Amino acid sequence: MLQILREKTTGWVAIAVLLVLAVPFAFFGVENYFQQRVPTYVAKVNDTEISQDQFRERFEDYRSRMRQMLGERYDAREFDTPIVKRQVLESLIDEQVLRQAAHKYGLVVSPTMLQQEIAGIDAFHVNGQFSPDQYRMVLAGAGMSPRIFEQRMAQDLVTRALPRSISASSIVTDAYVDRFLALRDQTRSFDYLLLPAPDAEAIGEISEADLAAYHESHTDQYQSQETVSIEYVELDVSKLELDESVDELTLRERYEQNKHRYIEPEQRLASHILIQTDANADAAAQQEAQARAAELVQQARAEGADFAELARTSSDDPGSKAIGGDLGWIEQGVTEPAFEEALFAMQPGISDPVKGSDGWHVIWLREVRESSGKAFEDVKTELEKEYLESERERAFSERSGQLVEAIYRDPTTLDTAAAELGLTVQKAGPFTRAGGAGIAANPDVLRAMFSDSVMREGLVSDLIELSPSHGLVLRVTEHSPAATRPLDEVRHLVEAAVREQRLDELGAAALDKAREQVTSLESLREYAQANELEIQSAEGVGRNAATVDPVINAAAFKLAHPEAGSSVIGDAALAGGVNALIALTAVTDGDVSTVEAGTRDMLKQQLAQSIGTLEASELVKALRREAEIQVVESRL
Repeated sequence: MLQILREKTTGWVAIAVLLVLAVPFAFFGVENYFQQRVPTYVAKVNDTEISQDQFRERFEDYRSRMRQMLGERYDAREFDTPIVKRQVLESLIDEQVLRQAAHKYGLVVSPTMLQQEIAGIDAFHVNGQFSPDQYRMVLAGAGMSPRIFEQRMAQDLVTRALPRSISASSIVTDAYVDRFLALRDQTRSFDYLLLPAPDAEAIGEISEADLAAYHESHTDQYQSQETVSIEYVELDVSKLELDESVDELTLRERYEQNKHRYIEPEQRLASHILIQTDANADAAAQQEAQARAAELVQQARAEGADFAELARTSSDDPGSKAIGGDLGWIEQGVTEPAFEEALFAMQPGISDPVKGSDGWHVIWLREVRESSGKAFEDVKTELEKEYLESERERAFSERSGQLVEAIYRDPTTLDTAAAELGLTVQKAGPFTRAGGAGIAANPDVLRAMFSDSVMREGLVSDLIELSPSHGLVLRVTEHSPAATRPLDEVRHLVEAAVREQRLDELGAAALDKAREQVTSLESLREYAQANELEIQSAEGVGRNAATVDPVINAAAFKLAHPEAGSSVIGDAALAGGVNALIALTAVTDGDVSTVEAGTRDMLKQQLAQSIGTLEASELVKALRREAEIQVVESRL
C-alpha cells in the first residue's frame, strides 16, 4: 500500500537536497544477448560492463557537486579534463569490484539495516527526528519514488559492506597509541651552522650559449598560452520587438491549466493497517482476512487503544508498519480508488474494513486539511509575466531553430546565417583557456571555443544557450597553439634561473667540502671557529617548532638517533645556495603519561579509523588485481 502511495506522491525540493541524497549507483537497461551490437562500454570489470550512460551520469553528478561546493569559484574547464574523467571512471570500477566481491561472499542488506540507514539521513528529519512526510516530499521533489531510492540505497550499502567490515575490524592497542604519542610529541636537540651563500662574483660570466642551453633544456618552463580568436552571432530575444499585450481569456485559460499551483487541494492525515490477501485468494481466505481486519477495528476503537502499536504488530505493509502505519498527508488522485473513496468519505476516526487491491485496510483518519488557494485576480499579474516570458522563450526557440538550420546548410561560415536572420557577425579575442571578459567568461562558450570540431576543424559551434532566451554560435578565426617563447622574450627569466642554478651548485660544492671536515659536534664547532661562523642551538624543539627554519627542522627529524654522548651529522639545502650543517645530539620521546585518558581514547578511535580506511583501500587494490579490467578511454 505504502509503495503505491509513495510512487505517486508529488512535492517540491531544492536541487541542493537532491545532491545530498543522490546515491550514484543506478544501472539501467537489460543486456540483449540475442542481438548483435557494437560495444559502447567505457570499462569492463570481469563480465560486467560500465556503460557510457553510467559514466556520464556519474561525471555530471560529480561536476554538479563541485559546482555547488565552489560556487562562483567553479571553473568547468578544470573538471572536464582527461585526468578528472579517468578519476571518475576509477571510482566506478572500484564500486564494481566491491559489488562483485559482496555478491561472491553472499553479503546482503536486511530490511532493518536499510530502514536504519534511511532513518539516519538528515534530509529526512524534522526537528531532529525521521519524518515520513519529509521523506516522501523530498523524494517526490527529486523525481524519485521510494522504491527506486531504496533499491539504490540497498545497492550502495552492499557496495560498502566489505570496506565497512574491514574498517570496523581495525584494532589499535594501547602500546600502539603509546608509540604514536611518543613519536608525535618527540623533541630533538641539535646545533646547526648556516654556510654562507656563495659570492655572486663566483658565478662567473653567463654567456649567450649558457642562456641558450638552459632555455633549450627547460622549454616547459617558458611556454606561451594557447589562444583563439573568434567571430560569433548572438541571438537575444530581449532585443527583438514582441507583442506584449495579453488578453484576459488567454490568462484565464492559463490559470485553469495551472490551477494546481494556486489551489491547495483537500488533504487528509491518515494511518492504516493492512491485512494482505493474494489477488487470486479464494472466498474463504478473503473472509478470514476481513474478519481479522474487523477484529482490529474493534481493538483500534477501544478506549485507550494505541493504533500505531497495533500497526507495528499486525500490519502486513512493510513500508509503513515500522512507523506505526503512518501514511502522512494524502490528497485525491494519489492512492488506489477503493482506499481513496473510503478515506475521503469518512469522518475523523477509525473506518470499517476497506477492501483494496492488496487486501483489507483499517484506516485511521487523524485530521482533515481543507482546500485553499488564490483566485484568478490574485495571480493575474504573475500569470501575465509568465506568459510573456514563455512567449520570449518560444520566439527564441523559433529563431534559434532557423539559425541552426542555416548553419547546418553551411557549417564553415556565419555569414550566410547572419544574412538570413538579419544578425551581425561580431569578433572577439584572442582568448586563452582561462577565458576573459564578456562571453569568454562563460564556461560553455570557452568549452566550445577549444573543442576539436571548432578549433581544429574550423566548423561553427552548436548553439550555446546563455539563458532561456539568449544564445550564440561561434567560429574560430585564428588559433595559436601553445609554443616555446623565444629566448629574447624571456631572457631575464632565463638569466635569473641560470644564476640560481649556479648558486645552488656552488653551495652544494661548499657543503661537500664542509661535510668532509665535519663528522661530529666537536668538529662542527671547530669548523665554525675556523671560518668565523656562528653556531645556533635548538634545544628540545618539536616537529612543528616555530623557532627554527622548517627545512632545517624537518632535516633534523629525519636523522637517526645518536648514541649517548655522541652526535649525528646531517645537512639541509635552503634557497640561494645557502646550506646548513646539523649536529643532532639528543632525541626525547614524548611523555605518554601526561596525556589524559579522554584524549587517548579519542586518539585511539582516530587511529583505528585511519588504519581501517587504509586497509579498506588495500582491499580494493587487491580485488582489482584479481579482476580482469578493460578500459576504453576513447569513449570517455
